[in-house]
Amino acid sequence: MNKKDIGRKIKEFRNLQGLTQAELAEAVHMHEKQISRIEAGVHFPTFDNFVKILQVLRVELKDFDTPKEQVNLREKALSIINQADNLELTFYTPVLEALQKCINKSNKHH
Repeated sequence: MNKKDIGRKIKEFRNLQGLTQAELAEAVHMHEKQISRIEAGVHFPTFDNFVKILQVLRVELKDFDTPKEQVNLREKALSIINQADNLELTFYTPVLEALQKCINKSNKHH
């Protein structure tokens, strides 16, 4: 993986955890600008910092190996949610929860 891919995945996992760059930086004892540069693909994290980031984000190295199509779908969905205002979120949330329940029930029967 290159710097851009690693940074993109870190940002994706950070957003999934609902953390800001500042919160992640504080949790791993780094400066917020370092996190920003890593996520932007400007710098690689050091090995030690990468391990700390993985621990805080509760992900494993294997989670960085996601097929491109899944990444694009996740990014598109997250983008829609991140750009939504509170009114839109009041509509999206119950729909997503209902879909998730249906999918989970469907998967249990297969």
